[in-house]
Amino acid sequence: MKNSANRNERKYLLPRSRILRGRDSVRRLFRSGRALRERHMDLRYVLLPGHEGMCLAGFIAGKRLGKAHERNLIKRRMREAYRQHQHLVRDIAESGPIGFQGIFIAKKAGVPYPMIEQDCIRLLTAVQQKMKEESAAS
Repeated sequence: MKNSANRNERKYLLPRSRILRGRDSVRRLFRSGRALRERHMDLRYVLLPGHEGMCLAGFIAGKRLGKAHERNLIKRRMREAYRQHQHLVRDIAESGPIGFQGIFIAKKAGVPYPMIEQDCIRLLTAVQQKMKEESAAS
């Protein structure tokens, strides 16, 4: 019983190794990635055929959104929403031949967590559909 509880807990972890880092990675996403838009955040992402199990996400809140403590709060909320719902894309990435890299970009400051979570779910569901389509095509 304890092992299954551990497995479920691990499903919701978001270690640093699954956070997208580096200027080159971000530039690649902006240059060649696809874009999805929601009311409070955007998602730039790329699907990587042949990169089974790769599922990296990054979070951006630009300076126009406010002071550092406000931007940090926005990023913290986006990270938490992604952490809670990462299974939507991670399960496909781990079982199929397609990897995922994406950056969530905040558009507004002062947005409550439930609204950020709704946008995150919609964005991840859309990516999930694209991943299923590409998996079926290959």
